[in-house]
Amino acid sequence: MAAKADDLILFVLVVEAGSFSKVAEQLNLTNSVVSKRIGRLELQLNTQLLYRTTRKLSLTDAGRTLYGKARLAKLAIQEAEDSITGYSEDIRGTIKLTMPMVSAQLVLNAALARFCDDYPSVNVELSIDNSVVDIVGQGYDLAIRTAQLEDSSLVAQRLVDSNWVVCASPQYLSNVGTPKTPEDLSTHRCLIYQYEGTGSEQWAFKDGSGEYFVKVKSQFRSNNLHSLRQAALSNLGIAYLPKALIHNNLINGDLVSILNGFTAKDLGIYAVYPRSRQPDKKLKLLIEYFRKAYSEKKEYFS
Repeated sequence: MAAKADDLILFVLVVEAGSFSKVAEQLNLTNSVVSKRIGRLELQLNTQLLYRTTRKLSLTDAGRTLYGKARLAKLAIQEAEDSITGYSEDIRGTIKLTMPMVSAQLVLNAALARFCDDYPSVNVELSIDNSVVDIVGQGYDLAIRTAQLEDSSLVAQRLVDSNWVVCASPQYLSNVGTPKTPEDLSTHRCLIYQYEGTGSEQWAFKDGSGEYFVKVKSQFRSNNLHSLRQAALSNLGIAYLPKALIHNNLINGDLVSILNGFTAKDLGIYAVYPRSRQPDKKLKLLIEYFRKAYSEKKEYFS
């Protein structure tokens, strides 16, 4: 027996509210009715969707998968209703998004605040996370990603190019010397960006023959770019960092850009959303706010 669409939507509401009682209050139902309908859904699907304790609800693996798909179905129904009710002129609803820390602090937090101020009927759920989240599975409407994108199930709009630079403090270079070629890094202490549990000891460079990689050695590794920037400022070694992160440090001379003719790390920053969902007006507007914000600080990135 197929699950009822209204039970699937109720399930999405319960997950997002985090409790039966909140949904019961929203829909003017009793807790027992909400609980019975979720139980009926689990029975129809022959799987447990939620772990229930006296303090909280949490998703099972099956529940997490169903939530990602059911949330898209709920949004599709909402968009279908909106199309005949003049919704496009009244920007409202919820946007759940995730973005990396550097972009958030430098550009997007302020742009998002302006958007919320301009559209007070839109609710925003923001997660700052440098990891590559499962957009569909975790129910995100939008993600900002700095990466080479490969997932064909996602739609990506390029917002800006982000150049990375090799840098060090003037004091470090004075003490140890300035490398003239990437191969000279073998005699230097490098600060490695360890992303999602892996260390990237291969730094990308280019010459007349194309791109190549140089293996560097390190005393200090971190999955946090701000920590690497601080380590470079503290004369600990040479770092390969996003230009946007150290723009002001380069301007005031706290850090010096080196090996400028060789650097080859240039990543796009994208607005990414599920292919299965057409972006509605509020999502398109938010993406344009972000695009404008990046454009206003383009010199930080290029």
